[in-house]
Amino acid sequence: MKDKYFDHILGTQKDLTTDQERKLTKNILDAYIKELPKQEIEENQRIGIKLQMQAYLKESEKETIEAGEFLNKLLSIYNIKKTKFAEFIGIENGNLHALLKGRRKFNSKIATLVGESFNINPELWMFIEAKNELKKFSLTNKKKRKKINIAQMSHDR
Repeated sequence: MKDKYFDHILGTQKDLTTDQERKLTKNILDAYIKELPKQEIEENQRIGIKLQMQAYLKESEKETIEAGEFLNKLLSIYNIKKTKFAEFIGIENGNLHALLKGRRKFNSKIATLVGESFNINPELWMFIEAKNELKKFSLTNKKKRKKINIAQMSHDR
């Protein structure tokens, strides 16, 4: 009953596009993208990664995505060698690889250096780390934690 109400108010949209029309549209877009300068394509992809990072923070999905995975995608977009990037931001190569694999966490210094390198707010990197830490804590300590009820605590006085 509820769905009919919303359909009536909002309306429904059916995709009447044929497979042939979809294929034609894809071909037009592919041709357009081929004409774009490489820098514009890279910038669009960088923005896409930034949007993925923001979406990850908003979602409550079960899967954890390490901040290093986003960095790895950015390095791939710009075809930057990991050893060169480690040297560029002034950290050891092994530490960069640990960041990329999630074995090491972004700190404020690294978040700032990476953020400035790719024009992505350093806070975004730190928020991802914080979200992942909270997820990890919640999963590993679920059974150990007792429910804290502030209202009950105030009555127990």
